[in-house]
Amino acid sequence: MPTNKRRLVELRIPSVFGYEKVAMATVGVVAARLGISGDKANDLRTAVAEACINAIEYGNRGDAKIPVIVTMSIDDRRLIVGVRDRARGATRPQMGKMVDLQNPPSGPHANMGLFLIHHLVDEVDIICRPSGTQVYMVIRLPDMAIH
Repeated sequence: MPTNKRRLVELRIPSVFGYEKVAMATVGVVAARLGISGDKANDLRTAVAEACINAIEYGNRGDAKIPVIVTMSIDDRRLIVGVRDRARGATRPQMGKMVDLQNPPSGPHANMGLFLIHHLVDEVDIICRPSGTQVYMVIRLPDMAIH
């Protein structure tokens, strides 16, 4: 992701299912302020919820004391939403693989959330490190966006 981002919001939620809805609501408000609406806003909220659920379940293993960190930044004509976990346990190198949008995954634990994330936003970048996983989701801003 580009380095000349301007951070708008940073949100820390506990690794407890249900709190992904707080991230969804927050990103919805930020998106609306930037002129993102309709299906594009709904898709972004869904992608953020999926990323948060993955971070809660796999990255932080449901440990409420470890936060999921959600950041919202703008860069040029893009809203960049980051979701970061602490990757307790094994790292997830398979997350960084490109998802084939023509052939959705199937079976249990088939990365369906990642498939949705890739399908719902304009760009995705996933960085896996032993210290945590960072998922960046990008939505291009409309021409009339207010900064």
